[in-house]
Amino acid sequence: MATWEEMASTFSRVTDTLGTKIDAGIFDTVVALNMLGIPTKQSCEGHLDWGVPYPWVALQGEKEHCLRLYRYLSAFYAQHPLSLDTVLILHGIRLCSNGARFHEHFSGKEREQKLRQYQDEMQAFTQFLKTLCSAPDRST
Repeated sequence: MATWEEMASTFSRVTDTLGTKIDAGIFDTVVALNMLGIPTKQSCEGHLDWGVPYPWVALQGEKEHCLRLYRYLSAFYAQHPLSLDTVLILHGIRLCSNGARFHEHFSGKEREQKLRQYQDEMQAFTQFLKTLCSAPDRST
């Protein structure tokens, strides 16, 4: 099994078709998911000035990977406070906050506030995943 450092080194060299590296604010999430056997294909930390104002990660799309992520989310929310707006969900093959799909209806100030909340939620989940990555058997 690869170590965190090895996996991070691998993903530090990954770019999209435009040559852009993985956003720093979602990088650890991508590394953790891949270490736990959930391959990713795209991601974004969320931006106010371009793209969408919420963080997201797209999975390769295999049903077994989505089910594994669902189990990790279930374990995370069994011990983490839940908010209907910020709760992370699988929307198709994309992991994002539940309220993210309504971003077009928020004012500029609301988008800014919600982006921070959504990023905080993704980071909390990432910290949970990182504890699993350091476990000997890497399972919930």
